[in-house]
Amino acid sequence: MPLGTIALLLAASFSLGALPLTRWAVRVFSRRDLRALGTGNVGVSAAFLHGGKLAGIAAVLAEIARGIVPVLAGRFCFPDAPAIAIVLLIPLVAGRYAIARGGGVTNAVWGLLVFSPPVAVSSGIWGLLVWGLAQRWWGEGDRARLFASRCGCLCTPIWVWVWGQSMPEFLAATGLALLLAAINFNQGDDMALSKSEQLFSLDDSLDAAICGDKAAKLSQLKRAGFNVPAGFILPSKEEGRRKKEEGRGKKEEGRRDEENADRLLISNSVIQNLKSQIPNRMIVRSSAAGEDGDISSAAGQYQTIGPVFTEAELLDGINRCRQSYWTSEAVAYRRQRQLPDTQMAVLIQPYIDSQFAGVMFSRNPLDGGSQVIIEALPGGAEAVVGGQCTPVHLEIDFSQPELLENKLTELQSNSIIAQSILAELVKQAQAIEAFFHGIPQDIEWSWDGEKVWILQSRPITNLQPFWTRTIAAEVIPGAIRPLTWSINRPLTCGVWGEIFKVVLGDRAIGLNFNETATLLGSHAYFNATLLGEIFRMMGLPEQGLEFLLRGQKMGKPPLGKILPNLPGLWRLVQRERALNAEFKGDRSSIFLPALQSLDKEEGRRKKEEGRGSSEEEILMPNAQCPMPDYQYLTELLERAEQIQEWLKPITYYNILGPIGLAIRKAIFRVNDDWLANDSAPEIASVRALQHLAQKLRQAAFSQPDETISVADLAQTFAETPALQAEFEKWLDIYGYLSEVGTDIAVPTWREQPEIFQKLLITMAQKAETNLVEKREIGLSFLQKWRLDKCQERTLVKNQISEIYARLLAHLRWTFLEIEACGLAMEVFQESGDIFYLEFGEIQEWIRSGASVSFKDTIRERRDRLVADRDRPIPPVVYGNLLPNSQTRAIDSATSGTNILQGIPASIGRVEGFVKICRTASTDLGENAIAVVPYTDAGWAPLLLGATAIIAEVGGQLSHGAIIAREYKIPAVMNISEATTRLRNGQKVRVDGYLGTVELLE
Repeated sequence: MPLGTIALLLAASFSLGALPLTRWAVRVFSRRDLRALGTGNVGVSAAFLHGGKLAGIAAVLAEIARGIVPVLAGRFCFPDAPAIAIVLLIPLVAGRYAIARGGGVTNAVWGLLVFSPPVAVSSGIWGLLVWGLAQRWWGEGDRARLFASRCGCLCTPIWVWVWGQSMPEFLAATGLALLLAAINFNQGDDMALSKSEQLFSLDDSLDAAICGDKAAKLSQLKRAGFNVPAGFILPSKEEGRRKKEEGRGKKEEGRRDEENADRLLISNSVIQNLKSQIPNRMIVRSSAAGEDGDISSAAGQYQTIGPVFTEAELLDGINRCRQSYWTSEAVAYRRQRQLPDTQMAVLIQPYIDSQFAGVMFSRNPLDGGSQVIIEALPGGAEAVVGGQCTPVHLEIDFSQPELLENKLTELQSNSIIAQSILAELVKQAQAIEAFFHGIPQDIEWSWDGEKVWILQSRPITNLQPFWTRTIAAEVIPGAIRPLTWSINRPLTCGVWGEIFKVVLGDRAIGLNFNETATLLGSHAYFNATLLGEIFRMMGLPEQGLEFLLRGQKMGKPPLGKILPNLPGLWRLVQRERALNAEFKGDRSSIFLPALQSLDKEEGRRKKEEGRGSSEEEILMPNAQCPMPDYQYLTELLERAEQIQEWLKPITYYNILGPIGLAIRKAIFRVNDDWLANDSAPEIASVRALQHLAQKLRQAAFSQPDETISVADLAQTFAETPALQAEFEKWLDIYGYLSEVGTDIAVPTWREQPEIFQKLLITMAQKAETNLVEKREIGLSFLQKWRLDKCQERTLVKNQISEIYARLLAHLRWTFLEIEACGLAMEVFQESGDIFYLEFGEIQEWIRSGASVSFKDTIRERRDRLVADRDRPIPPVVYGNLLPNSQTRAIDSATSGTNILQGIPASIGRVEGFVKICRTASTDLGENAIAVVPYTDAGWAPLLLGATAIIAEVGGQLSHGAIIAREYKIPAVMNISEATTRLRNGQKVRVDGYLGTVELLE
């Protein structure tokens, strides 16, 4: 037997075992070094545990190949001496352990499988049998698994003898088995690590339930590119949780068990690993479940230890940090915040030598205003948060970016912080808030002379809930009176709650849907915090909150989160699919009879006056009180209550119908231009008025090209009874519409005929006034099929909108009758007073029959509404207090940019002069660009006369957008605070395709 060849093969096997194949695989697939993680064992199990599935699979394949190669080489070189093949596995495993820091079990198993499949299979079966017996003896756990693994190794020589009856093979297998067993006893096992001894890195994607909210948030920031120091996380001990369960019912004893569990020794390998990763000074920080969370900060409740130098100090610091979880103050805090006792993870980071440090708030923590608040002191941030020193306090207003640099220059003169660092801090604060989807952040930072380090970021917990205008501005825009809100809020919240319950099922228990909406500054806001929680429960993406707070696009939901919600979503789909049929039935059985009963009395009165009525006419009762007594008031109150009962089902259809249409349009990819909106009340009313304007023009003009004055047209109208009758009929049919269809405090068209008579004459005067005929669009067969899936829903949606608006109009007219009685009884002082009361107050007044006076209440609420109507209304409010803000106009000379970005709503490009229109009755003039706070069906006549439309709120499906596209008027929606930032007469360029408004002066 050539000894040289054997020596060469032995050396080659050792060298092959020394190659760090598994470490390379993990570094390639996860960019991590296994030597610095867990126990430091660079094995296959560690690769899966710390490197992920791909890294683990690559490591397995590499180790399989490594174990097979020596056996094949031995068999090839020495076919008559099979024992050599087993012998070659011994230096391979030795090199694997001594240099590559692996256990070599995978190599030996696959090497033996190639050498003799019966031996390998027998050893495996024997190991499984021993594992089963050990589990029955010791129970499930690492002890039974390790015992079975070692028995499997040691029994291998026996199976070699059984299947081969060869002494050389038996001796070789014995040597290999003893080596594997010795390595197994001495080497750390990552699979045997409890969670308390697994090391996680801030470079990993961390689970807050395991590593705490603080570490999880820092991990997100670090992986996103923010300057976060490196860090390693030691999760809480499993023993601590077990002891806690055992101590339940024995409060003090249980607490001592928990504290002792947290003092259990941590393996030296973990401490050595940490020290090797952070060789200089370290800081030990808490990262408990619920600390730095969305609803609780636990600020100052747990101990931070640093700087620590030695391994002994590090171990002591970890134990002290964990013990702080069970101090009486920390336990009392969790009880007060209703937080469960769970676990304490520990975060170990390099200690930053700070020249100065502090905390900053991305928004004013008092009212959520547009100020970054910075507090700083020389040295570490703990001096600021400790509250024992008065830090430098800076407030930097970022609401006007063009003035930010000047503000920083002013602040720098009175600060220890240079202007460039201040600018960087403001930039970081805004970037971190944006990263966390617009949630205001409390940020701990440090400056080491070279860069700003982010040490901690958590939500500003007192700025909750978040309130958004993103949806509310469309549902009920403008300043809202108390009566409107007291009726609309329960209707809207109730319907949304019903829809969410369909999807969430039992998970909706505990959610207070009455908190879905509120009034702030007399304007409606939706609860973004509650809706964000609902979105997460429904499996929608994290961008859902950003959609609510910033109007950003909603991302695609992850499939894994959607699957658990499929039953609920399917129930909602079934509701949506049945909507057309259900509405058709309710329309015939509930809504039409209800409207007919409401119209009946007024129709009889008009017939007595000699004026005919048709089924299409919507008639307004007299705002008079024929019998000002409490019996008649009670009848009116009961009518108002009945109308609200009818409003409940139509509100459901009015919310679910548009949602279903939007989903259908997205699924079937139907363009807005394909849909016929002729039946939409805002479109049909304008077209009918245009028809009448043409008739007036023909009656007044002898020649088509002749021009005539407004006075002559007015005279022609006054002298033509047929035109007056047609105009009166138009008011009867469409008189239920108003400037804001959802606000019963806003007068209906029927109540202000003079405005629309003037509009009729203006339309007739314009020679270019032409009817917009229905457009014929050439569609393919497939496109027509897709359109059919949406067109019927469009028609149904328009019918729903009409019934909803008609019922609200009748509700308004009923309250006007109640007010007329109140005026006669001197309960009210002037018209419109009733809308400053809540519905409950009206019920109490009428049912009590007592003599009351609401004079002071109404005056106070009226003054508040007037003030709120003119103040800028922020799109997002943090907490329950509107921030103090100043009305400002954009001045092109000082603005950092002269282009405002909104949502494109109707294509076209127009230059012109701004006309601020706060109400639909504003005199627009000629060739003006209308700037409106919102758009509703009632704005249609005004918008028709604009050369372009700029709206503060709204999207491509808003009423203004539909009207603009129908009449080819360029329009841009969602220009925040446009009515206060722009000014009358200012020249602008509106681009409805790009969604921009450019300031030209």
